[in-house]
Amino acid sequence: MKRSLKNSKTLCRIRGLAHDLAVTRKGDLITLWSASGIRHTVLNSAAPHLPGLEYARNVLAALAFCPQAQSCLVLGLGGGSIPRMLLKARPQIQVEAVEIDPAIVELADKYFDIHALPRFKVRLEDAAEFIGRCNSQYGVVIVDTYIGEQFPDQCATQEFIGNARKCMVDDGVLVLNWLSGNRQNRMDLLKMIEWTVGPVWQLPGLKSGNVLYFASAGDISLSAILSAAKDIQPGIPFKNSLGQLVQRLKMVSG
Repeated sequence: MKRSLKNSKTLCRIRGLAHDLAVTRKGDLITLWSASGIRHTVLNSAAPHLPGLEYARNVLAALAFCPQAQSCLVLGLGGGSIPRMLLKARPQIQVEAVEIDPAIVELADKYFDIHALPRFKVRLEDAAEFIGRCNSQYGVVIVDTYIGEQFPDQCATQEFIGNARKCMVDDGVLVLNWLSGNRQNRMDLLKMIEWTVGPVWQLPGLKSGNVLYFASAGDISLSAILSAAKDIQPGIPFKNSLGQLVQRLKMVSG
């Protein structure tokens, strides 16, 4: 969602690979922006493990698809709010993030303290190239590769989705953040995911245009997802209702 930088203190401006970036502070909120006014990360220093952007908070639903996940791959770093949330929610999980833009990594390190996160590694490279040669497998694979409002073409190919599937354990889950783009391209991408990974579930934002899509490599029902969420919820040491999130899941038809 586009917002204004007005009334915020600018901490940094820097040129990224695709666009200018800025970091601002307003009260407890530290925000990473692109020049077009798109917020990539919002960190509330009073509640650092709960992402300030709705779609990032909603990624927590991935844990109900793969409750025993030992590892997570995040394609697209931003300010690291998704890794921060998952690392706090599941003390056993290891998280790797892949980011193509060194400016993003620099800002995430300096202003969002990603270097202090435990069990976390950042790889500076192209996401499509990384998963094309990746030999590891992860319980959760998250595709959050937007450049501003543009979803990269190389992340919407059969090859990319096939490689993402190879990076998943047998009962893993693929998570895709969709903000905007051609409707037919989106439908084609969802069909590829269904053919390659499995049935696709959607979780639209209530306050934003982002839609999260989840595809489980294992055979899973809504009742199993709801049950897993109920079991996991008591162990999450910050406020974010996993149970309420998964109740809003709907299977994508045709």
